[in-house]
Amino acid sequence: MAGINFDHIHMGDWLRQVHDHPSAAIAGICDADPARMAGAIATFGTAPAFVFTDVAACVAIRPDMVILCPATADHAKQVRATPD
Repeated sequence: MAGINFDHIHMGDWLRQVHDHPSAAIAGICDADPARMAGAIATFGTAPAFVFTDVAACVAIRPDMVILCPATADHAKQVRATPD
């Protein structure tokens, strides 16, 4: 699972559920502002190779699923930026 965009604080809650699930893993996290990912990086021990500031680079790792938490007005834009 990849977590893309930390506009909403509940991205951490979603990532916690992924992290704690026995059959799931955080494959990557992404936000244009690296500072917004700092808490998730520290909490989940995310390696630098799995931290992205570019959506295309993040989805290039081919996660099975993506969690999007952009601002409400940007939902459609973020979905379009996340290729099949």
